[in-house]
Amino acid sequence: MTGPEIDRDAAFHGWRAVAICFVILNVALGVNFAGYGALVGAIDREFDTSRALASAGVSMLTLSMGLMSPLVGSLMRKYPLKVLMAVGVVLNAAGLFVVSQTNEIFVLLGAYLLLVGPGFCLYAVIPCTAVIGNWFVAGRGRALGIISMPFGNATFPILAAFALANFGLSSSFAAGAFVLLALLPLILVLVDDPARIGQSARGATSVVDAAASEAAATMTSGQILRSMPFLVLTLAVAVLSAAGLVMVTQIVSLGMERGLPLEEASILLAGFGLAGVAGAPIFGWLSDRIGGGRAFGVLSFALIPGWLGLLFADTLPLLLGLTILVGICSNGIVPLFGATMGEWLGSRNLGLAMGLCYLLQIPFLFGGPPLAGAMFEATGGYAATIMLHVASFVLIGLLMLVYRPVAATVTSSPPASA
Repeated sequence: MTGPEIDRDAAFHGWRAVAICFVILNVALGVNFAGYGALVGAIDREFDTSRALASAGVSMLTLSMGLMSPLVGSLMRKYPLKVLMAVGVVLNAAGLFVVSQTNEIFVLLGAYLLLVGPGFCLYAVIPCTAVIGNWFVAGRGRALGIISMPFGNATFPILAAFALANFGLSSSFAAGAFVLLALLPLILVLVDDPARIGQSARGATSVVDAAASEAAATMTSGQILRSMPFLVLTLAVAVLSAAGLVMVTQIVSLGMERGLPLEEASILLAGFGLAGVAGAPIFGWLSDRIGGGRAFGVLSFALIPGWLGLLFADTLPLLLGLTILVGICSNGIVPLFGATMGEWLGSRNLGLAMGLCYLLQIPFLFGGPPLAGAMFEATGGYAATIMLHVASFVLIGLLMLVYRPVAATVTSSPPASA
């Protein structure tokens, strides 16, 4: 039995998928992460709670995503991606609507843990990466870099602040729900697998990536977890992502420690986020040129000057320049993650492997910021934290530059997203 005939004369639809995933991912991250940050102060006041609990909605989302990711990766092998994505959008929107109807903080946290988080996991980072993995063998890094450009992180805090000032907190959450539901028409026209319309992935019929063809067999969860390429990549992504999260949570405090007022110190965080507009496509392009593993090595070593400079910088221009440099690198992690996982394990294993990786990252992501805070309290500054991360960058950089994966031997099966 043969698959669909490839129509080589039809216009390539992969870039349409890139455009749709760009919108979906920016709206998802903007509404659920960046927009939430602009509402924390109002949640603190109107829910009559602590700032820690008011900020914990995103933590619940992150925890839920880590726990749900392996299940989502497994579901992606059984059901069309666009069906799962539509369900995810509805769940995410339902969670925000629940929050809009309450002023109890534990209802908010429960909604983020049980509705917003699972919904986000079903339609955002992992499924969008898998869609791009289906459409691109050649140029995968560049395509992932494009969809990972974080314009939503810059625009949605402004939109959330406007909604809060003019309509109130409840209406702001409800507006977020309706914005997410507006993604459904885009998801309905998304082609999640080129084979569905008789096309093939870009570069799939060439010799651009012979390794990807060999790795096209489907692996079980156990095989993935025992795979050395998966373990090496998971370690690198976990360590580098934890460093990025530490930067997000501590850079404002570091700026204030160096004598900046809160308003100026907050500019550092904005610069870090906006740097991703350049960082994501730069490192996506680099992975296409030299391979994902080597690109991760370059990224790791490129982080070192920015972090070391934070030991001495004490003016806004210098701190902002260093933060932007770190932000360019840190925001390149996500596209490199997807590109390298697909390169090393094959696109059929991309969704499940990313899901398992997110699960294993939980201790790093939850432990990194508290550890940085504890080290600050113990030493009276950030020097120890900075040097710890610099040492980790050296080790990860060397590992990723010298390691070369060996394809696992597994039995083949039908396409993962069919």
